[in-house]
Amino acid sequence: MKMNFRESIMLLPQGNKTEKFLYEKESNQIEVKQLKNQLSSQLNIRYTKLNENEKEKIDEYVEIHNQLLPLKKDIEKQGIIIDINNLSKVKTSILAKAKDNDHKQKLIKNFESLKKALNNYSHLNVSLSLIGTCTLRITTKKYNVQGLPKEVKEIFMPIKYKNIFIIDFKAFEPSVVAYITNDQHLKNYLNKDEGLYDKLLSVLSLNKEYRKLVKRAFIGSFLFGGNFKSDKFKLNQYISEDEWNKVMSKFSNVIKLKEQIDNKKIMKMPYGITHDMKDFHERSIMALYIQTVSSYIFKNILSEVYQHQCNQEDFRIMLPIHDAIMIECNTKEIAERVRQLMETSANRLFGDNFAHTTIEQMGGNHDDK
Repeated sequence: MKMNFRESIMLLPQGNKTEKFLYEKESNQIEVKQLKNQLSSQLNIRYTKLNENEKEKIDEYVEIHNQLLPLKKDIEKQGIIIDINNLSKVKTSILAKAKDNDHKQKLIKNFESLKKALNNYSHLNVSLSLIGTCTLRITTKKYNVQGLPKEVKEIFMPIKYKNIFIIDFKAFEPSVVAYITNDQHLKNYLNKDEGLYDKLLSVLSLNKEYRKLVKRAFIGSFLFGGNFKSDKFKLNQYISEDEWNKVMSKFSNVIKLKEQIDNKKIMKMPYGITHDMKDFHERSIMALYIQTVSSYIFKNILSEVYQHQCNQEDFRIMLPIHDAIMIECNTKEIAERVRQLMETSANRLFGDNFAHTTIEQMGGNHDDK
């Protein structure tokens, strides 16, 4: 017996290790089935105790999930076609950039796994999970298609149309934080022409070569609560913790939220649930909160794009990739229309205008405009 989506969002990410084990466990053992039934009953009781507004929000999220089921089915049916003639060239190029021999051996193993996963020479099966993690994020199972290097994604082949595009959100998780906290300073930075991270570079008087380090520190240290002095954040080699904290102190509403979560250990979700995280010690609660809300926002957007696909019938969603959507279509104009829809959908959910997107052509015929 598998849990339905409503039970999943009632349980995750709050559930303890035993509950999560039962949630994930597939078993015919009578004892396990009984325990799963008990857990299911507890979650249903929890649902009945919610007020009508909270139930309505949960039911809306369940409906979004159900609307994505035929999309999942289509993606899995079609799979991904890789331009096998260019794969060896891509492999050589990627291996040449290996940091050291250990890294090179890891890359070689990854390509061996890809080769084994290819079906009928160039066809890659896709198994999509709409509840891939405890944050309800969409992931690819069995073989991690989402995690393939960009160079490999660039040799994906369109199946129904001529071209492939990836439409991605700029600074999606910080945008979600701006929505949760209504932090005007963060919204202003997100709306700068150069974008959040380049604006931070400017304020910190750093060159563009440090952009990745700034992004990692902003998300991993400031938003998720990691120790800025740790080896994980190499930005600490170029600016002091005091300099960093001075710039971060401007995001006052974000800091207030972090303090509230640290003190109260509760997560108020936009889909009607408040999760009690007092017994949760596995990882940063703030990280969990942001990622779970991000999943909710992205699924709403993905559902709207899929409904648009069904109505227009001139593009196809090939794969959701974290907070981006890969589509195939015939022209850049169609892809631009989808990009605008994603941005509009996000800003409607945010109740503001700080969500921004990028569009990049990947596989297919690059000469076709």
